Amino acid sequence: MRMPVAVRDFVAKYWLSSAIYGGVLLAFGWLLWWQLGTLTGGYSQTELNTYNASLHLKNIYHFPVDAPFTLLTHALMYLHHNSLLVVRVAASIAGLATLTAFYWLVRYWHGQRAAIFGTILFGTSAWFLHTARLGTPDVLMFGVLGLTACGVWFKHSRTALPIVLLLALCALLLYVPGMVWFILAGAIWQFKTIDRVFKQHLWMVSLGAVLFLGILAPLGLAISHSPEMAKIMVGLPAGWPTPLHIAQNLVRVPIELAVRGPLTPEHWLGRLPILSAFSLGMVFLGVYVYIKHAKLIRTQLLVVILLIGTGLVALGGLVSISIIVPFIYVLAAAGIGLLLDRWYTVFPRNPIARSVGAGLMALVVLASAWYGYRHYFVAWPHAPETKPVFVVAGKR
Repeated sequence: MRMPVAVRDFVAKYWLSSAIYGGVLLAFGWLLWWQLGTLTGGYSQTELNTYNASLHLKNIYHFPVDAPFTLLTHALMYLHHNSLLVVRVAASIAGLATLTAFYWLVRYWHGQRAAIFGTILFGTSAWFLHTARLGTPDVLMFGVLGLTACGVWFKHSRTALPIVLLLALCALLLYVPGMVWFILAGAIWQFKTIDRVFKQHLWMVSLGAVLFLGILAPLGLAISHSPEMAKIMVGLPAGWPTPLHIAQNLVRVPIELAVRGPLTPEHWLGRLPILSAFSLGMVFLGVYVYIKHAKLIRTQLLVVILLIGTGLVALGGLVSISIIVPFIYVLAAAGIGLLLDRWYTVFPRNPIARSVGAGLMALVVLASAWYGYRHYFVAWPHAPETKPVFVVAGKR
């Protein structure tokens, strides 16, 4: 039986990128699920609270914050009931989705080489592992990355399917504190595209709008019963912080990224900075890349995202620094792409020199990955500050 021509052409065109992506996805799947339930010897109280909040779907009507994570965890309970492992599996699934969005976005903006090395760097970073393997909704903060990737796809697509997916994703992310500001910024950014799609694909827009309103119905009911819930959803703290407190939080963001990390044993090891030395160096190069191309829309988009995210973190609400970390690694990927491009410019035709350059970059990225692995899998679970946090039994 002969393969159809269309299928054969598709395989011939995309087999290499599909094979690379599949291999990387399998590697990250192993990294996210290996010793998922046994690394810490127990679970934290926050994970137990997340599990209890997911037991009954009616809880969404009373407290809809982070409802997408609640729904995913509840669905997994049908496969593995009475085990807190489901909250960590839910986080790891969201982590894999984040890596997919990260790879696609960086590949679209900076090419395949930067995407491969950047995804490995981000996916093996200690902060990503801590966030994507801990059974808490903090992993939803990575959702801005998926929203950005979907928005870029929507802007450059000529089909109507992205509008439905984008509206559904926006509705789900509105359940996450602070996301409304990114969605509003995206609506302004995509205004012309939205107007074009509305005129060309009215029936698909209508379908997406119905889906959007249906997903948001529980949130609307919860806010109507408890108006103070709206304050949480826009990312504001319970009490308005003083200007001094906001300034301190604002300064703390770059410090935690580059100098001294947060003191939270549940999420982190000691006071190590979030970025490794190599990642920090690549971030500086990435900043140079974006400054050099300041007029590009993606530069303006990235600046807006970082400003909104940093501002929400500074307010001290439920928005964590995880909301901007993926975009910091987008900068790092851009820095990696710059180094490789400069190397290939010097050696445009010498295959040995080009291979040496790629090999050296691979070694440095793998060394950084090894650091992230040792940080998370070796040092953190055995730290004296970590063990008292994870004492809850895994069976309920």
